Amino acid sequence: MNKRLLSIALVAGLPLVATAANAESILNANQVKKLVTGKTIQAKHNLEGFKFSVYFDKDNKTAFRKQKGSTTKINYMFKGDKHCTQWKDQIRCAKIRANKDGTWSRINSSGKTVITWSSISDGKKL
Repeated sequence: MNKRLLSIALVAGLPLVATAANAESILNANQVKKLVTGKTIQAKHNLEGFKFSVYFDKDNKTAFRKQKGSTTKINYMFKGDKHCTQWKDQIRCAKIRANKDGTWSRINSSGKTVITWSSISDGKKL
């Protein structure tokens, strides 16, 4: 009977462990700034399947996004611990999660991973 109770307690606690692990991998604003400022990111839009790159200037407000051979100047900013970009006249904010496989996820307010950053390199390398 004791083994059964222990098994139930362990299984019941698994969601708490998983939640704590996810919470620890969400970056705060300072970590995100250090990660992206002055760097180029290779990314994929998970919902629509296209790839793009974006360079986040050291001024903490200007970014350059390259997609399908065309480069567009956009704005970026931080709101609390969220990394925000202004794209197509909309400000889109997301939490950034460091994944165990060396990628990063932009998680929107609905909890969906819309963008995956596959690599980050120093400088402007669009």
